[in-house]
Amino acid sequence: MAERLVICDTGPIVSALNRRERSRHEFAAELLDSYGARAIIPWPVYVETDLLLRNRGFADNAVNLGRALLAHEHSLVTLTDEQLAFALTLLTRFQKIGLDLPDASVMALSISIDAPILTWDFRHFRAVVPSRGVNFQLLVSENELPAS
Repeated sequence: MAERLVICDTGPIVSALNRRERSRHEFAAELLDSYGARAIIPWPVYVETDLLLRNRGFADNAVNLGRALLAHEHSLVTLTDEQLAFALTLLTRFQKIGLDLPDASVMALSISIDAPILTWDFRHFRAVVPSRGVNFQLLVSENELPAS
């Protein structure tokens, strides 16, 4: 059986690169390290992560993430046309809750390749139900997430 992939949202990546988050930093860094190249990062998540890190004064960390992606420590992916179409459908259906492209791209990839999601954004990922009564499989629950 092939090893399981995980789709990464922005929050855990920022936590893994921000030592100021203390326990959340260690938790996220260990998770990402354990998944290595099986940690899938969609392009919109990479861009959002880069912007957040730079806006918080962590430009070096943003560059280091880019270098890690170039070294294939994690997998940077572009959505297929079908995945993007599904993401756009989700954005239209759930615009009232503030769903954005990075989240919708994570959701679309998760459905497409049947992989769990690593996120701290439980509000959006619990609110969006992609098919009747089926929620997204989240790698970490609210109860398991250390305080920031």
